[in-house]
Amino acid sequence: MYRSLIIALVLIVMLVAATDMTLAAEEFKPLFDGKTLKGWNALPGGKWEVKDGVILGTSAKSERRHGLLASDKEYTDFVVQFKFLVVKGDSGFYFRSEKVKGAVGVHGFQMEIDNSKEVGGLYETGGRAWTKRPDPKLIEKIYKPGKWNQGSITAIGKNVTVRLNGEITAELKNDKGRVKGYFAMQLHGGMDMEVMFKDIEIREEKPAADGFRPMFNGKDLTGWKTTGNWKVLKDNVIALEPRPGERGWTRYDAYLTTDRKYKDFIIDLEFKFKKGGNSGVFLRVGDPKSQVNSGFEVQILDTHGKKKFGAHDCGGVIGTSGPSKMMVKPAGEWNRYIISVIGSQLKVNLNGEQIQDFDMSKTKLKNRPLSGYIGFQDEAKYLWYRNVRIKELTDKKEASK
Repeated sequence: MYRSLIIALVLIVMLVAATDMTLAAEEFKPLFDGKTLKGWNALPGGKWEVKDGVILGTSAKSERRHGLLASDKEYTDFVVQFKFLVVKGDSGFYFRSEKVKGAVGVHGFQMEIDNSKEVGGLYETGGRAWTKRPDPKLIEKIYKPGKWNQGSITAIGKNVTVRLNGEITAELKNDKGRVKGYFAMQLHGGMDMEVMFKDIEIREEKPAADGFRPMFNGKDLTGWKTTGNWKVLKDNVIALEPRPGERGWTRYDAYLTTDRKYKDFIIDLEFKFKKGGNSGVFLRVGDPKSQVNSGFEVQILDTHGKKKFGAHDCGGVIGTSGPSKMMVKPAGEWNRYIISVIGSQLKVNLNGEQIQDFDMSKTKLKNRPLSGYIGFQDEAKYLWYRNVRIKELTDKKEASK
């Protein structure tokens, strides 16, 4: 009976830990049921209706007000995605906005939605106006006039990222704007308008109690870029399965690399490999096309049981420092890295043991950037990552802990 009680308690602890680690990795939920405008309310100006599973907005040039379809609820941290098609006119998808009296209806951020080279830009109504205009050459390459396009907005804390058809078109870091508010679809006043929206869904980002957030959504590689054969499996596992003929570590585009930069942070992840496995966690990469020369690598290598080891063995930081202990487990077993990068100070914990703690400004990597991309190396070896989480440290007091 005593033994059974102990087993039950262990299972409860494991369940709580698993829940804590995946708290923010909820599935996307629809904000539009495809049949009605339930959950939304139309502000004066223009007309909003549902036709054939699509939200259709129209207004005439004589209408001076911005016709808005606003959400009933306010939202704080989230990823919202939707499809849109602009037949004519100038629209936008507002977020973190506040409702106001007058012709504009709301104040706040909007992702610009029209058929110009400014589509995908970030505009703040009632504030700074344009905060980020997109690159016209990128828009010419990715935007599909007269067809359905995919919009996505990630707003977490004071950071905002706007994507159009999977590409980042606008980004704000540590911004001073609003951090909570309503969504709204816009019909711009003073012009003939016809715009459509569908497949609107949201994943609210609720950080775990320890402040970490998952870096993968559990179903695809949104937020990451690669030409390699990386796959998302069940249970939040990301697998690298080399294709026939793949070789070498210089194929940087085959690395799995974030599509945004990070400065001070703690990254917590698990990894395993087959016998002879070889990879690495790249941090603060300045140029994704040359990660070895523009960032630094915490090595992953099948060196379990090795008695003499250095910077190129598992737990080492390539070109600087070997681990204080050889803590990597045998091939086929899961390992856990907790890596903190704060200013020029680097700490590495592998499987519960701190194996690195040094000031990179005192090494030959001292000129590497203090902000950059995160990448997982593709050396054409079978590899698995899971439970990849990050805690960004934007507060000086928090970073000094």
